[in-house]
Amino acid sequence: MRNIIDINSEWILSTEKKEEGTSVHKRILPLYKEDDYAYYLEFLSAAPVIEISLNGEKIAVHNGSFTIFRVDVTDKIVNGDNELDVCCTGDCPAVVANLILVESTHFSLDHYGDAGMLVQPSEVMASSASVKLRAYTNCVPEDAMISYTVLTTTGTMLANKSVPASSPEYVCHLSNPNLWQGKASPALYVAVAAFISSGRIVDQIVLPFGLRTVTTDARDHLAVNGSPVPEKEVLRTTETDPYFYDDMDAAGTFLCADLTPLCNKCTDTADCELQIREFVLQHSYHPSILCWKLPTDAADLANVIRGRSVSTGVIIVVKLIKNVSNRMHASRTLYCHVLPLPVPSTPLSRLSSRPGLQS
Repeated sequence: MRNIIDINSEWILSTEKKEEGTSVHKRILPLYKEDDYAYYLEFLSAAPVIEISLNGEKIAVHNGSFTIFRVDVTDKIVNGDNELDVCCTGDCPAVVANLILVESTHFSLDHYGDAGMLVQPSEVMASSASVKLRAYTNCVPEDAMISYTVLTTTGTMLANKSVPASSPEYVCHLSNPNLWQGKASPALYVAVAAFISSGRIVDQIVLPFGLRTVTTDARDHLAVNGSPVPEKEVLRTTETDPYFYDDMDAAGTFLCADLTPLCNKCTDTADCELQIREFVLQHSYHPSILCWKLPTDAADLANVIRGRSVSTGVIIVVKLIKNVSNRMHASRTLYCHVLPLPVPSTPLSRLSSRPGLQS
């Protein structure tokens, strides 16, 4: 099972001279490797570009301060003290990171920084709903199985099935589901995936999710489960903290995830594609996100698509979001224009103690 260690208490900002606009955060990680375990560094918040070095060797580079990033360091760490350097571009006063220990046979920690499991509701109605569950795995033994369970938040089991890890997809059908309806009814379910090898659970993922539909009319007014949502009740957010969306789901808050800052920080088309893919995959199961907001004017798109016309940029970005989002969550709207949505003036309190996207 996973052990998630907070490593944020002993970072030191280096005084060494570096390229202008960069900073280096250092710390020592005292470790004693355990056999049959994998070790990952997880970065929850960093700079637009981070370069990670361990024991003097550069091991990874990641573009994007808006998405979670993990790197496998199993073969790079040594017994005893390990010197970790994180070089950041831009203004980065702090690095937020964890060390994850997990058995060698485990759910994927490399799948675009997401939770390692797809939760995709479909055919959502008052009388029934379907939910596709699909876990991603690493190092799959021949006898490995994945046990999927869908529960209410009070622990009542609604569905359970074990499938071979080599065919890790399961679609469950729920009758008379409690739909997520914002503050009126922020109903949630819990999906659990257990990775079973040699007759025991070696890894587990726990994800809350909601069931609801989102539609728009000819004027792009939103409706959740057929009930109109006033624009003043939809908050526009650029938040990247994984706790934030958990809290908003539980509170029944309607959100529009504004991807404009993310797109504006991209250096080219490939970078933009990766950033959008990571962001959507990492947050696809949150019912509070009703729509994604994209940049539309020339000034915004100039930083997104280099060497291409504005119209082509819009098409490329929109097609990408549609392809990713339709696979992850069919009932989500994609906006390509500016909505007059309010922004919360003060941070919203955290209602969840769940450790981000991990179980």
